[in-house]
Amino acid sequence: MKSLARPVAVLALAVATLTACGGGGSDEKTADPSPISTASGLDAKPADGDTISTDDFAYTVPKDWKESPNSSAITLAIDSKDPDGFADNINVIKDDTVATLKGEKLEDAVEKVLTDANASGIAVKKRVQVDGEEAVHVGAVFDLNGTKYRTEQYAFAHGESGYIVTVSFSPDVPTAERDKVSESILTTWEWKS
Repeated sequence: MKSLARPVAVLALAVATLTACGGGGSDEKTADPSPISTASGLDAKPADGDTISTDDFAYTVPKDWKESPNSSAITLAIDSKDPDGFADNINVIKDDTVATLKGEKLEDAVEKVLTDANASGIAVKKRVQVDGEEAVHVGAVFDLNGTKYRTEQYAFAHGESGYIVTVSFSPDVPTAERDKVSESILTTWEWKS
């Protein structure tokens, strides 16, 4: 049986923690005054499956991935034909506290959320451009009640809104394949405003 509810629950917990970190205290993190972008463009072959669309953005998922209507995320799509028992998936959550953080401050916040959610193997990776916006990229491993999985998480802002995109994979999917799938989705990302 494919396991999906647990990763989404952990992601929701992580988002709640990130939101709590963005409280209105005097030491609240703010955007870098003049961030220097070290992000690279995405050159992956675009995903060729269904297009997932909201009022704010659209993106395309790989073939065999299907949108799930049962989600607390803005959008959620799962690999409906994944043979290894774990449904690789993507979910996007809107989190406006992300809109106030940039660069290293955003990487630090994402790392803290993942640490607080008991993730291991947390690694800050090279930033990427997602339809003109710099996204921080942090990978991690989760073990939730015996279910292990890997995540590639991207956090970025557009206008006054922030977004956290998490792509989850079974633990045996190699880094190169995780990057290829994640980037094939992100390279199709399109803002609607």
